[in-house]
Amino acid sequence: MSDSKNSPDFAVREIEVTAPRVREDLRWSFQEMGGEGCYLLEDPLTGRFYRLGKREHVFVKSLDGRRSIAQIVAQLASTTDDELALDPQEAGSLVRMLIDAGLVVSDDSEHAGRVWDEVNRPREHQQALGKMGQLLFLRLPLGNPDRFFAFLARKIGWIASPGFALIWLLVVAWGTLEIQHEWPRFRAQMAGVFNFGNLWILGLLWIVLKAFHECWHGIVCRRFGGAVPEAGVTLLLFTTPLGYVNASSSIGFPSKWQRIAVSAAGMYGELLIAAIAAIAWTHIDPGPLSAALHQVVVLSSITTVLFNANPLMRFDGYYILSDLLDIPNLYTKGQSMTQWLMRRWVLGLKKAKFPLHPNEPTFLITAYGMAAAIWRVIVIVGLLSAATMLFEGAGLIIALVAGAAMILQGIGGAIRYLKKSATAEGLRPVRLILRISLISGLLVAASLWIKITPTAEAPAVVQDISGGEVRVECPGFLTGIGAAPGDLVKAGDLLARLENVEEVSRLRQLEKEIERSRLKRDIFLKSDQLAAWQAEGEHFAALEANADELRSYTATLELRAPRDGIVLARDLESLEDTWVTPGTLLMSVDAADQGELVILASQEDWERFSEAKEAGHKLEFRPRGRWQTVTATFREMIPRASTDPAHFALIAPGDGPLAVRQKSQQGSKNSRKESNYELVKPRFEIHADLDAFDAGKAFREGEIGIAVARASTRKSLAALVLRQAKDQLQRLVERRTRS
Repeated sequence: MSDSKNSPDFAVREIEVTAPRVREDLRWSFQEMGGEGCYLLEDPLTGRFYRLGKREHVFVKSLDGRRSIAQIVAQLASTTDDELALDPQEAGSLVRMLIDAGLVVSDDSEHAGRVWDEVNRPREHQQALGKMGQLLFLRLPLGNPDRFFAFLARKIGWIASPGFALIWLLVVAWGTLEIQHEWPRFRAQMAGVFNFGNLWILGLLWIVLKAFHECWHGIVCRRFGGAVPEAGVTLLLFTTPLGYVNASSSIGFPSKWQRIAVSAAGMYGELLIAAIAAIAWTHIDPGPLSAALHQVVVLSSITTVLFNANPLMRFDGYYILSDLLDIPNLYTKGQSMTQWLMRRWVLGLKKAKFPLHPNEPTFLITAYGMAAAIWRVIVIVGLLSAATMLFEGAGLIIALVAGAAMILQGIGGAIRYLKKSATAEGLRPVRLILRISLISGLLVAASLWIKITPTAEAPAVVQDISGGEVRVECPGFLTGIGAAPGDLVKAGDLLARLENVEEVSRLRQLEKEIERSRLKRDIFLKSDQLAAWQAEGEHFAALEANADELRSYTATLELRAPRDGIVLARDLESLEDTWVTPGTLLMSVDAADQGELVILASQEDWERFSEAKEAGHKLEFRPRGRWQTVTATFREMIPRASTDPAHFALIAPGDGPLAVRQKSQQGSKNSRKESNYELVKPRFEIHADLDAFDAGKAFREGEIGIAVARASTRKSLAALVLRQAKDQLQRLVERRTRS
């Protein structure tokens, strides 16, 4: 008997016979949204707001402490207005919410305590699991800032005025135009924003900007008469602080545009800061201040739009969308609709009640609910994956605990719901289990049947095939230039002429000595002085060898094209009539139909590139900024990872994608030599020959892009997921072992 007494069914019966009374200090207000009326319930003790529909409002107002829940439900069902009717399950859920929020009291304290225990006992374990699952989002309240925001609203509340909005538009437009004019420099500087050495600066700027963001929410809320009873910090993954203010009182504003203004205030303020920083950035020289302003622009604009404006998460963008569509509780309704679809069409529960009213936009709410559910899964998986990287691998424990708690909480809720639904619809649990097993089997079969060709991507740069460089061998003054950059030349064409009087004079003097030695040798031969003739012959041969070497050396004063192609050079005219030292690269001849790719692959992608080479597959090169792609053939794979950059164009200082650090503090921060840098993470070097391509679209030396390798065989989706999980776990173990 005790087991049945403590069951959820008993808790439902206990709720039905109890007679709670709604607190007298609660405040009610009417609000119209989307042409329909709704009621706001305000708890003055906590500052929380609850939006209720017409029938929920009538039900809650009927809680007078004299009638039981069952009597109120029966009375509402007997009215002529069908819209006021609530079934016992809906009434029970609503009472649970009121009990949890502390909005009802009971004159029968003993009975009320028993109901509280029966309602919450089955949920204690679920709440404990929920708290463990919230390890990814640790919320820390910091106090009541209402008086502070009231003071700011009195002083600078004009920031919410239409006049200031016009100024805001002008400043943001000005900043946007400035960035547009300096876009190449802005984009080039983007490559180094998230480098390891910049993280502490980014962290400080992030904290300041997020505090500024939340202040705008609080000021605008107070400006329109709302209250801000709480502010605090949410620690994302224990490392990333996200500020928050409780501006939920804005729900009670009669104008939806005021509510939207409060929701958008943080982004409004950050975009203003971004515009001001952009204007300042374009008018100062490169340096530490310029870098900081650039980071402010990035954090205040791009990250704000990506996160705060995203309506699929319950941030600013969601509340703006909900008010624009005039759909209150859009997120909750979307969840309810998604759950109804699962119950009705997946579990086959035909009596599942449709959660929306007839005049609500069913398709829109359903689409939003499904998109939000998918996005929630993506975010949770991403956060769990990111958590495994924290604290030298110790974050794996956090990820496992949080992930296991979420899974167990979901399984427990599903089991309770299925048991409840089976009882309500008279279905046997065995039938539901078989149906769920069949659906699960179909999903597993689909994951095994769906085949995907795995790919790997790595940054790559076009490099001229060796042999096209034109370097100075014999030093001299550059007296003539025979070809300009961009000219098409043939092998052997004269490119430049140097002058070295000293070496040419040495050659002429040596030729005179050779002629004298030849005459002496002839004289010795005619006079039969064989020993002298032999000695002079050896001297003559040595002079000839020296002369041949010097002729070859001075012949390099005329620099000729080593092959057919296009002349590439920088500042060649500035070297004219100057002394050019040996080894100086004057120019290069780029073969229009030849070139190689230098690829730097990560350790994770090395195996896939190796598989593609062994299978004889070609690479696909996707250059940055072009729609054309070209294939390339593997030539060499160096099976040893290195931190040496293979090409300056691949690293962040050269506008490339790879993060680097300087080898020493003595080198210039603006050095354009890859030898002064090392990669943050070691990479494998791969060389591939670019296949023939239209000369008019030929790739140039230093052009970067992405090299894509495709696996030799298609693999199932399940196999790819398992392999990815295995590789991730292996890397975590290796990192933990090394530390």
